Amino acid sequence: MIKLFVSDIDGTMLHEGQLFETDIRALKELIDQNIYLCFASGRVDSEIVSIMEELGGDFHRISMNGTYIYSKEGDELLKASFNPSALATIYEAISPDKFLRYAADDRAYYIEEKTELVKEIEKKAQLLTIEEPNLKNELGKSIVPGKFVVLGEDEDLLILQEQLQTEMPELVTSFISAKNCLDIVPVNVSKGSAISILMDKLNLNTNEIACVGDSYNDIPMFSITPHSFAMMNADDLVKSKATQVVESVAEAVEKVLNYNVNKLGK
Repeated sequence: MIKLFVSDIDGTMLHEGQLFETDIRALKELIDQNIYLCFASGRVDSEIVSIMEELGGDFHRISMNGTYIYSKEGDELLKASFNPSALATIYEAISPDKFLRYAADDRAYYIEEKTELVKEIEKKAQLLTIEEPNLKNELGKSIVPGKFVVLGEDEDLLILQEQLQTEMPELVTSFISAKNCLDIVPVNVSKGSAISILMDKLNLNTNEIACVGDSYNDIPMFSITPHSFAMMNADDLVKSKATQVVESVAEAVEKVLNYNVNKLGK
């Protein structure tokens, strides 16, 4: 039986800032069937709560690609962190000439200057952002980031990702989390590692969970369960890492419920 359903948010649940009512109804049906819900996103924790409040029920949360884990009761199961002495080094490796660079904690994103371009991007992405001109010097002091977000051209982001993983493999893990977006998190952090911690908390095995997502940062969670669903709009490589491809979260939920019915009938 599948007892835990994990869903990504952006590009999976959330499309151009909108939640589909069919997906909301499907998730409420899971709640009615006493199946645990978990949302796993690159977003900060407060955003996840705000976006998913329409459900009206309690759910587990994995934020910032696995940096933070909160149980449905509100207990903090994980708060990963960068090596404090390396924060400036990581930040300086992200060229401001090529990229927009944010630091993020569990409450908000921080950027040195909110230009008109930045404001336009933030409005479209619905980011909770704070302008901090002295950001570099505040890292590890008033701002303790669990993630850096880098926006830029995909080709440049891939070069930066390779550079980071070559020069700082003991410090960071990085994911292309969306088009034109690279997430940098502490080493060994991923949605997959976070789900493993949650599974231990709930005493579940890999055959008792299902997950759905659309991007490269979802691949680590696809790898830990035979019940993984990639969205049809995902890149081919992402789809190849999941066991099934679906058009919507509602379709994934339907398959989960049918699976449970078939298991009960055996």
